[in-house]
Amino acid sequence: MELDDLKTKWQKESTQNLEHNKHTMEQLQLVLKEKTTATLSGMKFKYKRILIMLSIGLLANAILQPFLHFIMGDGPPVFRITNSGMLSLISFIGLGLIVLIFYWIKYRSMPVNTINTDLKLTLSQNIESLKKSLRQEVIFIIALFVMLFIIGRMTSQYLGNGAFGDVFHTDIMLAIGAGVLMFAFYVYKRVSFYNRNIDELQQYLNEYKANIN
Repeated sequence: MELDDLKTKWQKESTQNLEHNKHTMEQLQLVLKEKTTATLSGMKFKYKRILIMLSIGLLANAILQPFLHFIMGDGPPVFRITNSGMLSLISFIGLGLIVLIFYWIKYRSMPVNTINTDLKLTLSQNIESLKKSLRQEVIFIIALFVMLFIIGRMTSQYLGNGAFGDVFHTDIMLAIGAGVLMFAFYVYKRVSFYNRNIDELQQYLNEYKANIN
């Protein structure tokens, strides 16, 4: 009789422990899903902010370019645009739209709702997706710098301000150096941004695996 009582008690305690562990695991998954959603939502918000800033920059440039002479103190505030100004405006807007479309695609493709998905699979997929996205963005930024250089030199040659390869002048080299530093800094910021979020998701995945095992 005592043996049966002990067996019944043991089974009851085992069932309670299993239910407790299951409940604890469900709570952990919910917390990690909420953290994952918050991380991805934060990234999506940053993309949105980039889109807003780009849109404002493009609009402001399109509005101010015809009045640039007035801003520089070279004439009254009347609509006037030179050939070089028109080329600069077209180039700026063209490249700006390319960048805008690039980040719009990034923004639209960023999933944020992970509540009703498999956590382990979602985290693994998002980590790989962010690593791929980082590579794409770095390549895009480098390509953008090269495009700016080529367009700048082609415009200069078209306007008669020097041959395409005639870059070995102090002002041009300083401009190129400043551009390289600016783009390098932006690449550094984007890499840091991605790595920080990838590390967060990897931490959530490791925590999930540790509790599963």
